[in-house]
Amino acid sequence: MNLPETDKLIHLGQRLFWLNAAVWLIFSLWSMAWVGQGTISSTVTIWIVAILMIGNAVAFLWCSWAIQKQADWYRYIVIAILGVNILLTFTDQFGIFDFLTLLLDLVLLGLMLVLHRRRSQQWL
Repeated sequence: MNLPETDKLIHLGQRLFWLNAAVWLIFSLWSMAWVGQGTISSTVTIWIVAILMIGNAVAFLWCSWAIQKQADWYRYIVIAILGVNILLTFTDQFGIFDFLTLLLDLVLLGLMLVLHRRRSQQWL
C-alpha cells in the first residue's frame, strides 16, 4: 500500500467534507432568511429544517476529522452518514441544491470505500 497516496486521498476527503458542510451551512442560513415570510406553522417548519441542516453540517465536519482515524467504527459511521444523506436527498423535491449535495455525497462515498479497502488491505 502506498501510504502517501492514501494520505492525499484523506486530505481530499477532508476538503470535500468541509465543502459539503459549507454548502449545508449556507443553505441553512438562506432558509433562515425566509423565517417570518409565511404562517406560524411554516415559520416553525423552516426553523426545524434549518436546525437539521446545521446538524448535518456539524456531522460532515465530524466526518472530516474522523476519516483520518484508523478505527473501523469511524469509517462505518462516516459511510452510514453519507448513506443516510444520499437516501434523504430523494425524499422531497429535487433541485440544483439536491443535485450538488448528491454529487458530493456520491464522490465522498466512493472515496470512503476506496480508503476502507486500502486500510483493510494494510492489515493483511
